Amino acid sequence: MADYPEDFQKAVDDLIDHWEGGYVFDPDDPGGMTKYGISKRSYPMLDIKSLTRDQAVAIYYRDYWEKYHLDTAIPDPQMKAKVFNMGVLMGMKTALILMAGCGLSVDMYRKVCEKHFEAIVIKHPECAKYLNGWKRRALA
Repeated sequence: MADYPEDFQKAVDDLIDHWEGGYVFDPDDPGGMTKYGISKRSYPMLDIKSLTRDQAVAIYYRDYWEKYHLDTAIPDPQMKAKVFNMGVLMGMKTALILMAGCGLSVDMYRKVCEKHFEAIVIKHPECAKYLNGWKRRALA
């Protein structure tokens, strides 16, 4: 197991333990097969069913935490974790754009994310079944 920064380790443990679980294949989910939040759509060459937690953590560190410089770009550990979590849920670019629109207030960020999810359901009514879960996650 790799030695990751403490902020990342806390954020990824919360993500996997509370929000993204094991293998899921919901035909209504545009991501397709997922495991630990890693989707087949985003990683088509991966064997999602065989993905280990350590492999998922390594992907999150490389493709989310390091790629978007979360350690240096966001000083507040709580905001860093929230942006990372929302980045996994909605894409890092969207999560960072929403953060830029509300400054570094975690409470305001939660509200902005909640409104974003409501707007998605208006455009894509088939996603309505996910709305309550998305809101709980944004407001946590």
